[in-house]
Amino acid sequence: MSSASVSLSTRRLRPHMPRFAWLMMAALLIVGVAGGGFLAANRPASLPGQSATEAMIAEKWGIKIEHIAVLADGGLIDFRFQVLDPDKSAALFDLATRPVMVVESTGKRVDSLYHPPHGHNIVAGQSQYFIYNNSYGAIQSGSSVSIVLGDLRLEHVIAQ
Repeated sequence: MSSASVSLSTRRLRPHMPRFAWLMMAALLIVGVAGGGFLAANRPASLPGQSATEAMIAEKWGIKIEHIAVLADGGLIDFRFQVLDPDKSAALFDLATRPVMVVESTGKRVDSLYHPPHGHNIVAGQSQYFIYNNSYGAIQSGSSVSIVLGDLRLEHVIAQ
């Protein structure tokens, strides 16, 4: 047997990187692709409606938003507002035009009322509220929330 054939058969041919390093690179690539898809799926979507001021909301909807608050150990949201113009604010009591809250950091929507709005005398200066289901704890105390009313959106309302 020649010395050339002996050296080739006894010497292990190795790639430039050990097998463990190749496995780690493949795992990181898989996690990166899957994680990138996960992050893209959970990235906040563009918020609906035109960005508005409190004055614009008051002019169109006849209300002043007082607060949104997390209730019942995080399971409910209190959306409270003061009626400025009973005629304009009456539209909010229709399920089709109720306010929708969107968590700015996640894009999660809170739009399911705990109970339908109850019809009663709406008076200027009176505080009104809607109680929403806070599904999966979407809004937490301290969350920055956009409130969407029709084609207007009041941004950066901090949940209490």
